[in-house]
Amino acid sequence: MAQNIPRIVRGRTELRVQHNGNEIAFAYPSVGPNTYMNVGAEILNRKQKIPTGDETASLLYAAYCIPEVKDEPEFKNVRDIMRDKWIWVFNRNLWIANGVYVLQDSQAIGRNDSLNVNQLEEMLKGGEEREGIRFSNDRKVRFAPKKTYQLGEHTQNSLAKDGFMIASYGKEGAEKLAEASTHFKLKPSTWGVETNNQEQKVSALSIYVGGRLGFGGDFAGNWDGHAFGVLD
Repeated sequence: MAQNIPRIVRGRTELRVQHNGNEIAFAYPSVGPNTYMNVGAEILNRKQKIPTGDETASLLYAAYCIPEVKDEPEFKNVRDIMRDKWIWVFNRNLWIANGVYVLQDSQAIGRNDSLNVNQLEEMLKGGEEREGIRFSNDRKVRFAPKKTYQLGEHTQNSLAKDGFMIASYGKEGAEKLAEASTHFKLKPSTWGVETNNQEQKVSALSIYVGGRLGFGGDFAGNWDGHAFGVLD
């Protein structure tokens, strides 16, 4: 007679935060430090979901802007990682002469597979445009024209409305991260690629020297960073 194998279910720590009107749970502790692809592979190996940029924005907003949890050790650890390393943002960015395509990377493919403009444009067909940024129907592919964003230093207001930020983190996420940026001594900055051709990169978040929130969209993915998997 078949029998179920005995098993032990131990407690797990979850970081539960508000996201787009609902609650999502991040697994704690983080995965890392490791490269973009290795961190992503380990999250998937743990049967967790790769966090989107939109979801990561909600985690950081909680860590910096919600007084009720700010002093909890788990959220302090999120801030420590931001200070000492990086938090990987699982977006594949294709920078071209007139803008940037941002593709959510649910399998942590990174730069291993080349993005194709024609294929990305096909994915965007039938989608919507908000704030000048185009979104696919499933919102997994976004395109920000160059005129919608500026690379470099921002104010809180300009960061919340920046096309690269909205393409990377969603409109709500860009607003949350803009608010989080006010908790630092220096103004926030964005980094990307200026090119007349095409360059494919990935994204990460960190606190830069001097004390500013930095949004990098120009990473190769081979430095050491962390990420928090999303639980079902």
